Amino acid sequence: MYMISASAFKMVNSFSTDKVKAVTESFTSMRILVGGREYPTFPKKANSEMVKIGRSFLGLPAAATVEFTQDEMKIHNEKDQVVKNEKIRDFQNVQFGVIRKMGFAARVPFLTSAMAIAIKMQDRSYYILNSDFTPFKELVALYKAQSVNVEDPFNIASLPSNEKRDEYFNKNYEELCKGTNYPVSYGSNYGVKGF
Repeated sequence: MYMISASAFKMVNSFSTDKVKAVTESFTSMRILVGGREYPTFPKKANSEMVKIGRSFLGLPAAATVEFTQDEMKIHNEKDQVVKNEKIRDFQNVQFGVIRKMGFAARVPFLTSAMAIAIKMQDRSYYILNSDFTPFKELVALYKAQSVNVEDPFNIASLPSNEKRDEYFNKNYEELCKGTNYPVSYGSNYGVKGF
């Protein structure tokens, strides 16, 4: 199993405008575009407009996207311009994992799970974090079609649905992350329980 460097789990400012640099250093929240669908999905157009207004008001850049085609990975910046391309056939290994992090609803904290994708290449790695597990099967098929080694140490393949991710992983997350370099919770000191 590919052991991800501890530094990749270091919480960074996810509002960085240089997503290419950020995504090569540590797990970075990005939208995923595959098969013409974007994840996570935002069903209401009005909601996306409110997010844009909120980001603008706070001076935050728009979210960046990582797009997967049949043979390429393309990183888009906040203006939707492709700023980096990689051939999937050049991927040596792709590991799908789970990072548990703190979320809030009505000011009440709760644990939520995000899909982590670590892409190892000859001279660099990419670390992608996304709250939606739905594209997992499509991405695995895409990588395997290009003969890329795929690892699933958290058995995401058995996840019943994206909506059940927190219930599914919170039951035995600490047991699942044993033998991996994944922290008990993202944002805590690496390898230390707590938040």
